[in-house]
Amino acid sequence: MYKKIYLIALTCLLSLSIMTFTADAQTEILGPWLWVIAPCAAGQGGQASTDIDSLAVASNNEITEKEVAKKGAIEGDVVGDYKWILSNLPAGGDINVMMVNLGVIQNADLNDVSSYALITIKSSNAQPGVTMKTGSDDSIKVWVNGKVVFTNAVNRGRAVWQDTFQIDLKKGDNLLLVKVSERGGGWGMHVGIDAEYTLGSLPGQLPVEPAGKLTTRWADIKRTR
Repeated sequence: MYKKIYLIALTCLLSLSIMTFTADAQTEILGPWLWVIAPCAAGQGGQASTDIDSLAVASNNEITEKEVAKKGAIEGDVVGDYKWILSNLPAGGDINVMMVNLGVIQNADLNDVSSYALITIKSSNAQPGVTMKTGSDDSIKVWVNGKVVFTNAVNRGRAVWQDTFQIDLKKGDNLLLVKVSERGGGWGMHVGIDAEYTLGSLPGQLPVEPAGKLTTRWADIKRTR
């Protein structure tokens, strides 16, 4: 009888521990993220491309970072030569490896390119001033609900964690967009938020109009290829 009570108590403690870890501990967000990549000018990736809108360049100004950060995107839509695709980020944060495994690229050392990653953070209540941490190779730019909340224009190797800053989460779905610009060598990112949240509706399934006016036309192009 005592053994049974002990086991029940232990199970309860473990459950509480898991709940606390899930709610409060900073866990790296692996996804699934909605991804697209866009090339930078030769020799101008990383730091030099941090504030260049590579989505606008790739789409001839038909779609912009600002629109995607505010309204999201839809899986399968095309930006330049690439489509938005769902994938989890590998535990090591290596974007090159992920893109090769997905068949998006063949070169495991792609340079002068920017990745854009979308995910929805669902909060049961408003949480102002929570801590967000990132690591990146090379530069990084972060939007939350359409607003730029952090920029680090730098060429560097990544680590966990390199940047710490504050963000505000509203009640409900919060759209998070992370841009990582690669100059040369490694390419990857780490993202974590110290807050109570779950991963909400996938980007593109939010009850908002998709970014730009290209959704229908790009979908038609996709179906006819």
